[in-house]
Amino acid sequence: MSAIMRVFLLCCAAAVLCLTATGCWNRTELNELGITVATGFDRSGNDWEISYQIVVPSATGTSQGGGGGGGGGSQPSVTVFTTKGKTIREAAALGYVENPRRLYFGHTEITVIGKEAAEAGINQILDLYFRNVEARETVLVAVTDRKASDILRNMVPPEKMPGSALADIMHKQQSNTSYFPVINLFQLAQKISSDSRAAGVPAISVPEGSEKPLESLDINKTTSPPVKMKVVRLGVFKGDRLAGWLNPEQSYGIAWLSDQVKGSTLSFACPRSDPQSNLGGSLRINKAKTKVTPVKAGDHYNMKVHIQASGDLMEYMCGGDPFSPKTIQAIEREVGATIIDTVNTGWEAAQKMRVDLPGFAGKIHRNDPKAWRELKDNWDEELSKIKLEVYVTVKIERPGLLKKSFKQLSNQNGHSG
Repeated sequence: MSAIMRVFLLCCAAAVLCLTATGCWNRTELNELGITVATGFDRSGNDWEISYQIVVPSATGTSQGGGGGGGGGSQPSVTVFTTKGKTIREAAALGYVENPRRLYFGHTEITVIGKEAAEAGINQILDLYFRNVEARETVLVAVTDRKASDILRNMVPPEKMPGSALADIMHKQQSNTSYFPVINLFQLAQKISSDSRAAGVPAISVPEGSEKPLESLDINKTTSPPVKMKVVRLGVFKGDRLAGWLNPEQSYGIAWLSDQVKGSTLSFACPRSDPQSNLGGSLRINKAKTKVTPVKAGDHYNMKVHIQASGDLMEYMCGGDPFSPKTIQAIEREVGATIIDTVNTGWEAAQKMRVDLPGFAGKIHRNDPKAWRELKDNWDEELSKIKLEVYVTVKIERPGLLKKSFKQLSNQNGHSG
């Protein structure tokens, strides 16, 4: 037999073996996986509680409309169960006492941390994610003033996957308001282990009386379900523990200070000389950039803050012509003054809590390592002495189509008639 023939026969044999092989020995079938879209961490005394929001495959294909589609009717698309243990790993292992599927975390989009767990410390939670090869460090993080399990058990109409909907809410509120900058697990770990040892985490809550558990909500039979789950404030972490909360205005100020404004709408007042000054208008911020520079002031530091913002005029109810340079400049000054007030409001709140949310410590460290070595042991005290010098440049790119406010045009037509 020739060498060519032997090679040919070997290739044929290899092909037959591949065709008759039954598959990988350690494969996991899709119907054996419990796909987790959200997780929650709570404390109960000295024990950890972990809640899992898992996809129900038989319900995900259910038609949301009135016609067609078979399947589960108003059956929720997810199920939630909670396990308890002395450590997070023990609680996770006990999940298999009641769950028939292997938990799969590759599609987890959000982790919610309950108030008691956040106040006790989140080092164990971070350790779990960084040790688990299946977990993703890019999962979004949220805190709540309630139990995380309560949040996971509420629907977010009209969406069928509450965990995914919560992640979408957090992303969209950042791109449209920037009140509560989103943060993932990796960024959270970076911030609380940095020089500033501080981080802000969006807080989700459900107002009292508006809860609607998964099993009692039929999204096909109501147009206005009472669920009002939303991002309400910012949870402030000092080290790995929750230290307090910032309201939306305070959190917005920190977003400007830390260069995290991705898109926003700012209201402004008309100039004082304008008889319609009680009306004002709004500017849509499309671009924003903040640069913070430490400036030595004696034995301490102040921060020079330069903010550049540009956007489109969305509403205008003042007098004057918004196309004239004089009016445009007046509006830009009003918006700049509003931004300065917002920044100072946020900084005063952070200073009062003695939490370095803008990350000033890292800026001083990079700018002057020697000075930082002298300051770091008393950083909380130094933080209370820092003053801001805020300079804002606003540019209106598009003033809109009308040269006058609609109110002015209406009055003008009315008088002429």
